[in-house]
Amino acid sequence: MKNRSQFILILSTVIKSPFDLNRIKCTIANFKSVIEWSQDLDDVDKILRIVSHEDISEKLVLNLERAKVRAIIMQVFEKSIS
Repeated sequence: MKNRSQFILILSTVIKSPFDLNRIKCTIANFKSVIEWSQDLDDVDKILRIVSHEDISEKLVLNLERAKVRAIIMQVFEKSIS
């Protein structure tokens, strides 16, 4: 069986309203490689955590910027899965 990778992306975001959160949701929906995602609104950095089949961090930040949501890549982890 071939080993594959998953990528865990950690981004800091600027969320000021439920409308911003909806923009994030719509932007992430355009990436078919996303397995799951979550947003920690209680954290000071409004952490966005995404698990994906590929590293989409740079494309995601650009698309979020187009959607008027500021995001900064904090960390990208690669995890091998069997």
